[in-house]
Amino acid sequence: MNAIARARRWNPGRPPEPHGRKDALWFFVAAFAIYALTSPGATAYDQYALFADAMLHGSLSLPSRPPHLEMAEYQGRAYFSNPPTPAILLLPIIWLAEHPPLQSWLLRWNGGWNIPFGTLQTFLSVLTGALAVAFARVALGRVPVSRRAANFGAALFGFGTIHWYHTTIGSVWYVAQIVHAMFMWLLVCEWLARARPLLLGVWFAAAFWCRMETIVVAPFILLARPDCWLQPLADELVPRLRLGWLLRFGAPIVGVVALNAGYNWVRFGVFTNWAYEMLIEKPEVRGLFPHGLLSWEYWPGHVYVMFKAKPIFLDTFPWIVPSVGGMAIWTTTPAFIYAFRAPLDRLSAGCWLGIAIFIAQLFQFGGTGMTQLGYRFAMDFYPLLILLTIRGMDRPIRWWHEGFIGISIFINAWCVWVLNILHIEKLF
Repeated sequence: MNAIARARRWNPGRPPEPHGRKDALWFFVAAFAIYALTSPGATAYDQYALFADAMLHGSLSLPSRPPHLEMAEYQGRAYFSNPPTPAILLLPIIWLAEHPPLQSWLLRWNGGWNIPFGTLQTFLSVLTGALAVAFARVALGRVPVSRRAANFGAALFGFGTIHWYHTTIGSVWYVAQIVHAMFMWLLVCEWLARARPLLLGVWFAAAFWCRMETIVVAPFILLARPDCWLQPLADELVPRLRLGWLLRFGAPIVGVVALNAGYNWVRFGVFTNWAYEMLIEKPEVRGLFPHGLLSWEYWPGHVYVMFKAKPIFLDTFPWIVPSVGGMAIWTTTPAFIYAFRAPLDRLSAGCWLGIAIFIAQLFQFGGTGMTQLGYRFAMDFYPLLILLTIRGMDRPIRWWHEGFIGISIFINAWCVWVLNILHIEKLF
């Protein structure tokens, strides 16, 4: 093996490259500005902001359901079906908005009406979306790729994927994906460096309380880092478990699962997420889930949206319009094809395992994401896919690789322009 090949092998616990944090700061500033400028403004689907406001006033529910919002109704009150991590992050923002001096300014800005909860929720989406791009740059600096490749990888994630569009909207379903992406990148940052078990567990637990299917993908963390949880011994064939490491990793995960069970018990007297069960049992919703919440009967719809759905072609300007019912992943980010060229090692194996487990869980869900750009559920594993893609390109990265990233950025810029600026989707 030559020196270049040896240098490109993944080294667990490799120290961060010196430019990572500085580059990440610039990516955060650029992403925040671009997301804010291309956002259509306040979301009407502001459940997380309303939930944060309710918690600040000592409640876990609303007195009644606003007619346009998707909420479960139980014993005369309206309950939130989505996991609460984004609402928890909104607590300090809502608190500041409801106290001077920010309160009076926001009320004047909102025409004297209530605090603009939809604007604050969209702000959280833009903030966490930009942070996710910055953390992506930090993470990519911790694998054996060049600084140039790491920067192109962060640009690919931030502007060459559907992350851009969904960050700008701020609606309840999209915010869950964006906050989940931020915590997944924090998890990957730690996974690729010191792999401190408590931090890994905390970031994993936070991601779980955004998107609950995340709980099943913990094995991908362990597959790539056996150096952390196994103790090889020279005189024994079978390595011993590092029980202390596993316990510290598992403690936050067990804690958040118990917290989630207690959260549901306080609300409904059951340990499971009964709010979602009540939601899909509503007469107007029941037909969308003929086989219940999860079933393998639903997989053909997910396969179609993720791999086959196409944009809409018009005879007049703008000629190509993104289908808001979904588009195939290869049409929104063609650069992902290079994920299949990633080196065959434990890191790649861990990434592919995480992607496979995510897909196996997502394809059982009774819906494919409704209105969206691309297949938004795939954003759950985009951090792993970005790692594979950049590792597949950087051998070293060439102009044609950068061209694929540039094409991906152009596609998503076009989609954001058409949907957010021209509002063409309103015609369909």
